[in-house]
Amino acid sequence: MKGLMMDKRWLTTVGCALLMLLTACGKESEPTSTTAMSHTNEAADLTFICNVSPNTLDPQKMSWLHDIRIANALYEPLMRYQLPEVKLQGGVATRWEISADQKTYTFHLRPQATWSNGDPVTANDFVYAWRRAILPDFTADYVQLFFCIEGAEEFFQWRQNQLANYKPGSSAEIAWGTARERFTKTVGINAPDAHTLVIQLTRPTPYFLELCAFATFMPNHVASLDKATTFNTDTGMLQIPAGFWSNPEKLITNGPYKLTAHRFKQDLLLTQNPNWWNKASMLNTSIRMKIIENPQASMLAYENGDANWVPEVPSASSFAADLVATGRKDVHTTPWAGTYFYSFNCLPKLADGSPNPLADPRVRKALAMCIDRKTIVSKITRMNQPIAKTFIPPNKIPGYLPPEAEGAEFDPEAARVLLKEAGYSDPSTLRGLSILMNTDGAHEIVAQAISSMWKKHLGINVPLESMEVRSFRERLKKQHYTIARASWIADYRDPTTFLDKYHSEGGNNDAKWSNKQYDTLLAKASHETDIYQRMQLLRQAETLMMIEQPIAPIFHYVTLDVFDPAKVKNLHPNAWNFYRLELIEVVK
Repeated sequence: MKGLMMDKRWLTTVGCALLMLLTACGKESEPTSTTAMSHTNEAADLTFICNVSPNTLDPQKMSWLHDIRIANALYEPLMRYQLPEVKLQGGVATRWEISADQKTYTFHLRPQATWSNGDPVTANDFVYAWRRAILPDFTADYVQLFFCIEGAEEFFQWRQNQLANYKPGSSAEIAWGTARERFTKTVGINAPDAHTLVIQLTRPTPYFLELCAFATFMPNHVASLDKATTFNTDTGMLQIPAGFWSNPEKLITNGPYKLTAHRFKQDLLLTQNPNWWNKASMLNTSIRMKIIENPQASMLAYENGDANWVPEVPSASSFAADLVATGRKDVHTTPWAGTYFYSFNCLPKLADGSPNPLADPRVRKALAMCIDRKTIVSKITRMNQPIAKTFIPPNKIPGYLPPEAEGAEFDPEAARVLLKEAGYSDPSTLRGLSILMNTDGAHEIVAQAISSMWKKHLGINVPLESMEVRSFRERLKKQHYTIARASWIADYRDPTTFLDKYHSEGGNNDAKWSNKQYDTLLAKASHETDIYQRMQLLRQAETLMMIEQPIAPIFHYVTLDVFDPAKVKNLHPNAWNFYRLELIEVVK
């Protein structure tokens, strides 16, 4: 999943200027519903801070960390994680069976599982949601995760072709009827009765139960989504108004909480779902997520008792190092299964139609060889994060070894030789590059340092471009960039949680790097039943990726949370960023 981090520096003294910042934050907003307005000042049992508004509360379309955290509070998937053990346990599924060939999973749903409006949760709610994730209509970033299911990839491609051949003005409803019937007949997702879900895989998938705990695999309330869904008669696609997911009066959830209020760029209020089957286990009945972009204002809110928890203070900035240096007992660091890196646009041409110098792997590698990672973690962030020479953090996934060829070492002289081979005898003639970043992360000081390194060692001027996260996300999706800051946090405990991102058809492949050999290695690994051989194939894939250098790994994350363990119980920060918000207790 993509990560977002805060920016700027920690101030050891908090003055009136910061109070003004806190008062001013969140003034820009969308019109709020009467439901939201009526809960504006309602106190919550647990309040935590996020530095950006949610992109979406549609679980099938999520890929950003802060969205997925809220999804885990609003929705309950088949499986969940028991903490602090990080052990899988049943969510909506009360039990499950796996066939001897490990290709058929049968889930038995809890009869008492209900939606927030009182409707029962049924197996068809999962069929509907998973079908929606596979449909190209909704452009789910994680659609590839479903391709281990029989017929899913073929259906996805068939629907793409159907939409490509759709003629504007013809009957989108008839086309959808044909697609729906084809899905039922050809895709291995079936509900033989209301409380049984049967999944047929094309191959054994050792991490499939972990996928069933992930946001993209969460269920949908069929009746409410059917009512909101319309047809785009120009494209033939199904569509759901974006406002549906942020409207407390329309959104029906099956997890511990329901959405009670949503004020754009201000806050979200979640309150107990009175119909959740396991509400007796909840240690709080309401959560408020405050959106505060400025980190000083975030800490002021915490110091003033207006927030109980400040998660993911950015380890990419000296802000975090200053905070750790205070020695406070409410500051907690945790090594994450995640990597901070720079993404290179690998398409042959840039958005303006001009040739892209980064299409040449020699240019990408030369830039990566002029990033002094040791200096960045020791003098820029000052958090001494593990420097990254690989995409997958070492020693986080059992049985997986680092690739044979790691990413580029710091070697400016060799970098200049590579650029000469690529046709840049004078490196300063390499023009048109810039570093794209979002403003709500601790990215600018790292970008300034790297830009200075490229200027010093190669004579290249690489300006910085910063923008709010939604515009940043759109630029990435459309490849309207040359170099962009990036991060990736593991979604499940298998190498493919990282490597699938750069499959040629991967929905999260913002670099648009495409390598047939890499795709083939991933495909072979997906069909390999021997655990050792499978890991070797995946290792070869990462080796190839590091040779071609579509990314420049910089460091592996160390996350920093601020909370008082005497007052906030059962938070359990962990390498995988798995949280059970309903089990957090706040002692007043």
